[in-house]
Amino acid sequence: MSSTSQNPEIHDFDFVVVGGGLAGLCAAVAAARRGAKTAVIQDRPVFGGNSSSEIRVAPLGSASFNAWTRETGILEEFLLEERSRCHDGVYDGMASSHYDIVLLEKAKAEPNLSIFMNTSVRSVEIEPLGGPAPAHSCPALPLVDGSPRRITAVRGCQLMSEKELLFRATQFADCTGDATVGFLAGADFRYGREARSAYAEPMAPLSSDSQTMGSTLTMRARDVGRPVDFSPPPWAYDYRSYDELRNRRPARFNRRDYAGWWWIEIGSPFHQIDDNQDIRDELLRHVLGVWSFIKNHSDEKTAARNYALEWVGMVPGKRESRRLLGDVVVNENHCHSDPSWPDRVCYSGWFIDLHTMGGILKKDEPGEPAWVDANYRYWARIAPVSLPLRAFYSRNVENLWMAGRCISVSHVALGTTRVMMTHSLQGQAVGTAAAYAVSHSLTPRQTADPDSPHIRAVQQQLLLDDCNCWGLKNQDPSDLALSASASASSEALLDFGDPDLDSFRPLDVPRAQAFPVTSSRIDSVEFYVRNASASAVSLPAELHETDLIWDRSPGRTLAQTRISVPASFQGWVAARFDVDVTPGRVLRAALMAAPEISLATASLYPPGTAAVMLHRSPGGCEPGNEIFDTLRPDQTDIPPYEHWSQERSSPLAVRISPVQAPYPASAVNNGFAWPYGMPNLWLSDPAAAFPQYVELDFGSPRRFSRVFVSFDTDLKLTYHQMPAFFRARGCARNWKLHVRTASGWKEVFSEQGNFHRRRRASFDPLSASALRLEILSVNGHGAHVSAGVYEIRVL
Repeated sequence: MSSTSQNPEIHDFDFVVVGGGLAGLCAAVAAARRGAKTAVIQDRPVFGGNSSSEIRVAPLGSASFNAWTRETGILEEFLLEERSRCHDGVYDGMASSHYDIVLLEKAKAEPNLSIFMNTSVRSVEIEPLGGPAPAHSCPALPLVDGSPRRITAVRGCQLMSEKELLFRATQFADCTGDATVGFLAGADFRYGREARSAYAEPMAPLSSDSQTMGSTLTMRARDVGRPVDFSPPPWAYDYRSYDELRNRRPARFNRRDYAGWWWIEIGSPFHQIDDNQDIRDELLRHVLGVWSFIKNHSDEKTAARNYALEWVGMVPGKRESRRLLGDVVVNENHCHSDPSWPDRVCYSGWFIDLHTMGGILKKDEPGEPAWVDANYRYWARIAPVSLPLRAFYSRNVENLWMAGRCISVSHVALGTTRVMMTHSLQGQAVGTAAAYAVSHSLTPRQTADPDSPHIRAVQQQLLLDDCNCWGLKNQDPSDLALSASASASSEALLDFGDPDLDSFRPLDVPRAQAFPVTSSRIDSVEFYVRNASASAVSLPAELHETDLIWDRSPGRTLAQTRISVPASFQGWVAARFDVDVTPGRVLRAALMAAPEISLATASLYPPGTAAVMLHRSPGGCEPGNEIFDTLRPDQTDIPPYEHWSQERSSPLAVRISPVQAPYPASAVNNGFAWPYGMPNLWLSDPAAAFPQYVELDFGSPRRFSRVFVSFDTDLKLTYHQMPAFFRARGCARNWKLHVRTASGWKEVFSEQGNFHRRRRASFDPLSASALRLEILSVNGHGAHVSAGVYEIRVL
């Protein structure tokens, strides 16, 4: 018999996560794996939120703009599994049932996790706590009374089963995107944009308002091999020219599957929650209208002749609505200069992506200002920045965590934190912290306290679970690998390969190659150049020292020289620096602008390297762009700056003397499992045959029963760049573990067919003086394939 609102079905848990997007799912899985009895409540029939097959926005994250920073942890596990199985490529409009099934499969695999799909939470039960509202310096947009309280239960209705459900728990997480639980519980929140004076944010408007970024419906079309007509319904918008789309232009038809369009976005004056149904209807009118324009009126109609509209989303993908307030509100200034928060638990590296308020209803404006203005674009491009746990719980609801779009950030900072791969890290951090808090009878605030020992324990657990806390080092006293000496069968050298003679970049702005240095001296850096002029060119070159390859700052200039490039020349030229350097740092070999010169790109992309270019801005937008409301000083006031920004596609063709060796065996136990200052990666010599191995010598017999390994899954790749049936070339496919005991070497573990990054090997406790990881084969074939290992832990 179905329960009623008077007699709900009652469920008791340690931790209840409301919302089953990537933030909520990763939070729930993380907590369950850490031993908390967990429930995840999702109001849709599938997991994934905006990335699910209902909405089909592909997950994006830091690696789109900062090489080698792809998010790992639980989401890496999910996405590598999905890519290994799926026959389709990845881009918006393409998420399939493979994706939905992988997420459901992963959730169902957790014995501590109970799943409640199609369940909408519509009320909460709270109890007030004594004391006044906490004092905070957060500037006010509309808030509730701010009095402290805690949630005792949330109530939901499960569609189709007609059940009323009551969920009681010690702690809760709002991962709804709309901050639904927090709103119902009376949590402090904001909706809209803060005034510039609130946090001194250059990208904020002078006056606060209630405007937000909008929502989008995606679509998919397919080439069916014969002409297909399209007649729109009478209520679709009647687009007849590109002038009506202004700064928004559909992509060209150059592949079998066609998907779009993020720029069909409806924001103000619609309220993203209250007017959601009207937004859906308005979006549908525009999607069908644009498709009709392409098929019947555009200059692409011949190319689109054989394309049939296969799918249009019916659930809007939201970008922004309510944001709950925590003890820290991350703002734009934190995005430009990383505070390295003491309670950091994850990071964000997407650019500050703020869409035009109103979306496609503001046809005279660009869909995103970075499209049209370089000064804005390179100000918004940020290096990866850490995020604090104090931004992931409510400041006045004692037991409420949050992850996803509704975390404690300003409107401007939401521009970088709002993408889904970033959400997944937030969710894993929150789930891990919540499980720890439950097991230690702590509140979220007590758990995140930078002065307490608890946050250190949470951070170290996240690192063990392959969640990057951005710059934090493994300091696990039980990890035997940290004190071992490492050696390997071979080690790769830094090699950019041959120049790609079909790919040159103009030296219209200063360009540079950043690389890790292991020698104490740099003699020269050679560039492969082309001089198209009939005159010789004297080319200024500089060598800079920086902390990270993603640094935007000028760095410290170590040497300057000039290169003489002959007239009508193509080939290698050397910048002689002849300078002492500090091993273990990042260097940037830069060439100043020379319009006659172009630089070849490299055929190989070595881990831990990046090509960068310098953008100089006098402040404000580019001349002529004052016509756009979005770029006027009352809306955006970019200060003068000089920033180095990454060029993600490929590095420059360079040869460095002496040759660097940044991929040693010692990288596997140096405490870092991701590129940071150095690559922190062991690579075998690509010229050496398999098997290859890396070995840890403990010096004396030590007792252990678990080994964790992080393999190389090519962290420069975005999810979009992973093809059908993807398996990273350098990731170990078949591998074994051997230990050295008093009776000699013996095998204790083996795996075949692997394609995942983080692997755990468990066996009966034993005593051994050394451990050898032997890689029999990797997933790639052909030239320039190395085995790669970021970390080995021995526990």
